Amino acid sequence: MRTRAYCARRQFPLSLGACLLILLILELSSLPAVAQQANISDAPAVKKVEPPNWWVGLTPDVMLLLSGKNLEATHVRCNLPEINVSRTQSAANGDYLFVWLKFGAGLKFGTAVCRITTPKGETTFELPIAARKQILGRNQGLSLDDVLYLIVPDRFANGDPTNDEPAESPGSHERSKARAYHSGDLRGIRDHLGYLKELDVTTLELTSIVKKGASEDLHSYGAVDLYAVDPHLGTLQEYQELVQAAHKEHMKVFVDAAPNRAGVSHAWVSDPPMPDWFYGKPTEHLSSLLPLKEGFYGGHEKKEPSSDLLEGLEDPHALPQFRKNITEGWFLGALPALNTENPLVAQYLLQNSIWWAESSGLDGYRVNTVPYVSREFWQEWHQGLRRIYPRLSTIGEVFHRDPEVTSYFAGGRKGWDGVDTEFTTVLDTPLCFALRDVLLRGAPAGRIADILRQDSLYPHPEYLAPFFGNHEVTRFAGERGATLAKVRLAFGLTLTLRGIPELYYGDEIGLPGGGDPDHDPDFPGGWPGDPQNAFTREGRTREQSELLGYAQSLLRVRREHAALRRGNLWHLASDDSCYVFMRETEEERLVVAFHNGTTNRELKISLRDTPAQEASDISLLVGDAQAEVSGRELRLELPAQSLTIFELH
Repeated sequence: MRTRAYCARRQFPLSLGACLLILLILELSSLPAVAQQANISDAPAVKKVEPPNWWVGLTPDVMLLLSGKNLEATHVRCNLPEINVSRTQSAANGDYLFVWLKFGAGLKFGTAVCRITTPKGETTFELPIAARKQILGRNQGLSLDDVLYLIVPDRFANGDPTNDEPAESPGSHERSKARAYHSGDLRGIRDHLGYLKELDVTTLELTSIVKKGASEDLHSYGAVDLYAVDPHLGTLQEYQELVQAAHKEHMKVFVDAAPNRAGVSHAWVSDPPMPDWFYGKPTEHLSSLLPLKEGFYGGHEKKEPSSDLLEGLEDPHALPQFRKNITEGWFLGALPALNTENPLVAQYLLQNSIWWAESSGLDGYRVNTVPYVSREFWQEWHQGLRRIYPRLSTIGEVFHRDPEVTSYFAGGRKGWDGVDTEFTTVLDTPLCFALRDVLLRGAPAGRIADILRQDSLYPHPEYLAPFFGNHEVTRFAGERGATLAKVRLAFGLTLTLRGIPELYYGDEIGLPGGGDPDHDPDFPGGWPGDPQNAFTREGRTREQSELLGYAQSLLRVRREHAALRRGNLWHLASDDSCYVFMRETEEERLVVAFHNGTTNRELKISLRDTPAQEASDISLLVGDAQAEVSGRELRLELPAQSLTIFELH
C-alpha cells in the first residue's frame, strides 16, 4: 500500500508493476557498491559433493564432504522424510562442510535435495540415491583357480583417441616420453578381452585409475580426485562397462588402491578440510624414509633398491619413532600422507572404497604400499568392507625380500601388536627376488626352497601371489642376463609353485624394457599405426609366438590339473642347480623338475616315505626332460635350463 501511495504522490503515469521495478532499481543504486558485492560473495555455495551418490540399503548412514565456500551451516534439511541429518561440522574457513545422513527404512531410489542454511544465506545440494544392482556375479573375490594379469592401462591399448590429451592436461600425451601418458585407456583393455581370454588368465588387475594432477604421473598414486576416473583413461561409465564385459567373459577385475595418500596438487594440500587431515603440512612433515641405516640389522645381500627399512615395523623392540616415520611420513618425503587416525579421514577412505566397489562390482583391491598405513586402519577398513562385501578380496603389496616382513602384514594372524590386518593375501615379493636371483644372478636353485621353507609364517600360503615382474621392478626381459630361456623358466616356476600367480602384461611375449620409468613399455599393436600387432597371431615374431605358446601350455596344464592349483607342495630335491618338487592332491600327483644349469644333468630321487612311494609309472605333461620310476626311485634326465612337468601314476 505504501508503494501504491508513493507512486500516486509522484504522479508516475505508469502501471503498478513498472513503478515497483523503478523503485527497486533506485533502491539498489543507492546502496554502496561494496555492500552489493559483499552480499554476493558471502552467499554459501556447494561446488562438490563426496561421495557424489549413494545406494538404497547399502549402509544405514553416510558421511558427506561438501566443498565450496561460506558453508558455516546452522541448519541442514533434506526434502525426503526418510533422510535425517544427524549432525554437521564446518571447516573453520567455511570451505568444507561434513554432513551425516541417516537413512530410514522406507527410503526409495531418487534424488535427495538438501538445503543448507547459514548466517549469510541458503544454498542446496543434491545426492542421487540409486537402487543396488543384483549381487550375483559381482564382488566375487579370489579363488585358488585364478591367474592374475597386471595391466598398466595407459600402456596396454588405445581404444579411444578422443581422450588422448584432455583439455585440462595440455602437453600430457607423448609416447616418446617414458613418464608421460601414452594414451592407453579402459576401452582399449575392453577391446582386447578376447586376447586375454585366449591367454587363459582369469583376473585383470589394473594399476591406479583415479584422477591424477601431474602431466607425468603414470602410477605414482598422486590423486587429485578420489571419486573420478583419470580422464586420460576414460570415464566412469567406460570403467563400469569394462568390469561388466569382463564378468560376462567369466573374468574378474581387481583395481589398484592406495587409500592413504593424495597428490601434491590436490586441493586438500593447500586447504585441508580439517587441520589434522594430513600428517604434517607441506612445509613441515615427516618423510617415510626411516632413520635406520642399512646396517642396523646386520646388513643385507645386494638387492634391488628399496626406499625404507621395513624391518622396523615388525620388530617389537624398535622405537615408536621408527614406525612413525613410515606410517605417518609423506611417501619418499613427497606424496602427502592422509591422517588415518582421524576418524573422519578413516570414514572418508572407507566410504570411497565402498563407492568404487558398488559403482562397478569390482572383485577386489590390489592395495599398494601396505606398510605405510597403520595396521589398525587396515583392520577397520577391512571390517567395514566385509560387512557389505564378504567375498571381496584384497592383495597387499609389501615390497620386501624377507618373508618375516611380508608375512607380518598377511591377514589371519595377529602381530606382536595384537592386530590382524585382515588382508586376504599379500604379493609374494620374497619369491620374486629369489626367482630373479636364481635365474639372473647365479644364486643357487635351493634359494627357492629356502623361501618356501618359511611358508609357515603365513596363515594361508596357498593364497600368496607369486610373480616375477611388475611395475615396481625392472622388466624381466630387460634385465642383464635375461634370455628367452630364462623368461620361460620364470613362467614355469611362477605357474607351478603354490599360490595364485600374477603375470605382468607383455611378459608373455617377452616385452622388453628396463628399470623405472622404462618397465612400462607400450604393448605392440595397441595403437593405430603400430608397425607390429602382437595381439594377433600374424603380428607376432617367431620368438614371441613360441613364448606365448609356452605360457599358454603352462596355463592350460594348471587349469586342467587341480594339483597345480590346490595341491600340497613337497620338496623332493634341491641344490645349486636343481629344484624338484611335487604337487599332490588325493586324485593326482605331479612332479615339477627345474634345472638351471648350463649342461644336461641326471638325478635319482628316492620316493620312499613320500606321497609318491606307490607310483609305478610317470608321463610327460610339459617340457623335454626324460623320467622313469622304478623300485620307488625317480630317475630324471634334465636338459640344461629347463622346467618339466610330469604326472605320476
